[in-house]
Amino acid sequence: MIELLDCFADPLVWGLFLLLAAMCWALVRKLKGLFALLLAAFLLLYGLGSGPGAALLLRPLEGRYPALLVPPSDEAVKVVVLTGGEGWAPDRPITSDLSTSTGERLLEAVRVWRLLGEGLPLLFVGGVGEPGRPAEAPLVAQAARALGVPGELVEWEAASRNTYENALAIRDRLGTRPFVLVTSAFHMPRAMAVCQHLGLAAIPAPCGHRARASFTPYDFVPASEYLWDSALAVREYLALLFYHLRGWR
Repeated sequence: MIELLDCFADPLVWGLFLLLAAMCWALVRKLKGLFALLLAAFLLLYGLGSGPGAALLLRPLEGRYPALLVPPSDEAVKVVVLTGGEGWAPDRPITSDLSTSTGERLLEAVRVWRLLGEGLPLLFVGGVGEPGRPAEAPLVAQAARALGVPGELVEWEAASRNTYENALAIRDRLGTRPFVLVTSAFHMPRAMAVCQHLGLAAIPAPCGHRARASFTPYDFVPASEYLWDSALAVREYLALLFYHLRGWR
């Protein structure tokens, strides 16, 4: 019963019901063109807002690189984390200042750091994501220290503003020495493509996988979280195309 209430509390479901009502009105009025347009909008929103639809877009991105579950064969010199947004505000715990993606990346970085023996430095890379906001990397570095990573092992770079600039900053610091690269699974193909283009020896450690491995009946009920996942995937495909056209990958 609670699950059913959750479904009806989602604004996406309200919007789809309104589209259905508009489609019925168009049928009664015999407005075939309008009905076809509303039907297309309904199917598009339902597809992008369902678990299988989001997974269809995400899996080609997230399935490109496996998770790092055992120490890599190459000896890494650092664990490098690409930041993914912040939401800083005063009088809140530092963990509340990180976006969901950044929080997932930080958590994975700490896990990998422990997996590799807790001796490698952590380098957080990422500057100002949005004009007027603080740089991301110093906030994530502060959160890492709050989670128990020794301060002398925490480094950050806050001048780079996108994935390509992130990779340039990493190259300036590490050259061709191998490092573990932590970022979201959907973002990893672009990050790795840029690193390979610049000659960096990145060892992928993707995290924050969003595509469901299997589905239950509830996954076919539209939800805003699936619509957001689809939006992340579409944005990433566009970013891959942009990077290709710019010669950055």
